[in-house]
Amino acid sequence: MKPPRLRFLGHVTGLAVYIVDGEHVRNELDLDFTCGGNEAIYPNYVPKGEIWIDNALSALDRTATVLHEIVERNLMLGKGWSYDRAHDAASAAERPFRRDLQRKPPRGTDLGRVTLALPVTDPKKALAKGPHEREQPKARAVGRRRTEAQLERECQAFLNRKRPRV
Repeated sequence: MKPPRLRFLGHVTGLAVYIVDGEHVRNELDLDFTCGGNEAIYPNYVPKGEIWIDNALSALDRTATVLHEIVERNLMLGKGWSYDRAHDAASAAERPFRRDLQRKPPRGTDLGRVTLALPVTDPKKALAKGPHEREQPKARAVGRRRTEAQLERECQAFLNRKRPRV
C-alpha cells in the first residue's frame, strides 16, 4: 500500500503538516476520515506529531482545518479532553478564524496565519511548556448548550487576549 502523504507543507508549533490523499485514506485506512486528522483522534494511522489535511480542500479550508486539528489534538493529548469536547472547542476557535480568512483569502495553505491564530492564555506557560503544549480555549461539558453567538463571543474574547510576539 502506498503512503497517503502527498506533500509536506511545513511545521506549526513543532507539528509536521502534510497534505494527504483523502480518497486513499478513506478507501484504505478509515472511511470516517474527513477534511483532516491528528494522532489523538486517529492514533492507528496518523503518526505522532503530524497533522493530515485532505487534498480535496481549498486553500482556505486547508488553512482553517490545520488550526482546528491542532487545537483539537492539543486539548485531547494535553488536557485529556474527550473528542467531542475538544472538537467543539476547536470548532469554536475555527469559526472566527474562517471569517478572517474570508476577508483576505489565502492563496495557499497559510501556516503563518495558523500560528498567529493559535490561542495562548499565558505567555510564560507557553514558553515554559513548549510550543505544542499551549493552552487552548475551554468548552463546557455537553448538556450545557450555548448558542452559536455565545460560542463566537467567548472564542473571540479568548483570541483577542494579548499574545507574545514571535
